[in-house]
Amino acid sequence: MRVIVVGLGEVGQNVVRTLSAQRHEVTAVDADRERVEALQGDLDALLLAGNGASPKFLQEVGVGEADLLCAVTQSDEVNVIAALAGRQLGVRRTVARVRDEEYFGGDDEFSREVLGIDFVVQPEKAAADHLAEAVDLPGAVQVEHFADGRVTVAEAIVTPRSPLAGAALRDRRMDPPHVVMGIIRDGRTMAAEPGHRVKEGDHLLVAAAREDIATAIARTAGEAVEVRDVVIFGADRTGIALARRLLASRLRVVLMERDGDRARAAAEALPGATVLHEEGVGRDDLIAAGVDRAGAFAACSGDDRANLLAAMYAKQIGVGLALAIVSREEFVPLVDALGIDAAVSPRLVTAEAILRSVRGERVQALRLLLGGAEVLEVEAEPGCRAEGRRIEQADSMGHTHVAALVRDGKVILADDDHRVQAGDRVLVFSPRTGLSDVRHAFEAA
Repeated sequence: MRVIVVGLGEVGQNVVRTLSAQRHEVTAVDADRERVEALQGDLDALLLAGNGASPKFLQEVGVGEADLLCAVTQSDEVNVIAALAGRQLGVRRTVARVRDEEYFGGDDEFSREVLGIDFVVQPEKAAADHLAEAVDLPGAVQVEHFADGRVTVAEAIVTPRSPLAGAALRDRRMDPPHVVMGIIRDGRTMAAEPGHRVKEGDHLLVAAAREDIATAIARTAGEAVEVRDVVIFGADRTGIALARRLLASRLRVVLMERDGDRARAAAEALPGATVLHEEGVGRDDLIAAGVDRAGAFAACSGDDRANLLAAMYAKQIGVGLALAIVSREEFVPLVDALGIDAAVSPRLVTAEAILRSVRGERVQALRLLLGGAEVLEVEAEPGCRAEGRRIEQADSMGHTHVAALVRDGKVILADDDHRVQAGDRVLVFSPRTGLSDVRHAFEAA
C-alpha cells in the first residue's frame, strides 16, 4: 500500500518503521525541518518537510493516489484538518490521532462523514482501558478481548505458587480449556511449544473463552488476588480516564499529582476519588499515599522516567500489581529489569489501529505487545490456502500459532485435529510483528 504519515514525533516514527518493515511505500511529512533532516537515513521512507494540514502541500505529495493517510501529530487540529483535506483530495482511507473527544463526541459516523476520519485513535483512553482490564482480572497484567468478546487473551506471571513452575506445558492441567500461545522470558517473546518448561517469573500468554479466562489465569499464575484499591500516579488524560473507569467498577482510587493546578482540576472532575498533591515519587511519598497497602499501582504521568521510577518503588514496597505507561521505545527493556509487572505503550495503541487499516478488512482485531509480538483475529475467506487444512498446517503457512477458532458463535480452542473452515474467525499469535503474513494463509488469492 501507499501510505502518507503526517507527523514524525515518537508515534509517527514508530508508525513509519512498522509500515516500512512490512514493505509498504511510506511518505512521511513534518513541519519541523530540523527533525526531518535529523531522521533522514534513519527511516526507510521518503521524508519531507512541510505542513501536513495544508491541502496544497498534501496534493503536491500525491495524497490523492495514496491508500491511507495517517495523521499522528501532537495537535488534534492538525490531524483533523489533514484527514479532512486528504479525504477531499481522494485518499482511500484515513486514520487520525485525536485526544479531545469534544471533536467528535465518540460518534464514529460523525468522525467519518464530517471530519473525514475513518478511524479515530485515542491513545490515552485506549491505554487507560488496557490498564483497567489488567486490574479487573486477578492474576493478569495484560488483557485483550477478541471475536466480539467471546475469546480473551491474558498475560499472566508465573509465581512460586504456580503448579506450572518447573513443569512442561504439555503436563499442565487443561481444566478449564485454554491455550498457552506464547512465553515472554527476559524481555523476549517466543511461541509456546508443548515441551517448553515454564520458569518462575515467565509471562504466559493464555487464550480461553471469556467465561473461563479468570479460572485459567488463576491456575496459571498460582496467585490471583482481587484488587479493591488502586493508586494512580499522574492526573493527565490517561490517569483521569483510568480513574473514571475504576470508580465505575466501584474500586477505591487514590490519585497522586505533582502539579497543584492539575491536582485541583482532578479533584473537581473525580468526586469519588482521593486526590493528593504530591511532588515526589520516592518511597516515602508512595508509602504516605498508601501504595504499600494497595492492590495495584499505575504510573500514568507524561514522564516515562518518573513512571518507571515510581512503579519500581511501588513494587519494592509491596504493591500487588505495578503497571506503568511507557511511551519511548528505548525505555521498554527497563520494564523487566526494574521488576515492574507490565507496561502499556500509547504509541503501540496507535500502531495497532494503523496496522489494522493496512492489513485489510478481514483483520478484525489486532494487539501489539511490548517486545514485538502480535495477536490478531482474522476471518478465513472461502478459497484461502488455509481452508480445509489442519491447524498445524495453517500455522506453517502464516508463520503464526493458531490459538482459537470461532465458528457459528462457538469458541473452539485449537488443536492439531481441527481444520479451518471458510468464515471461521481465527485467533493467531506471532512472536514478531510483520512475520504473520495472514493474507497468504487466510485470504483468497
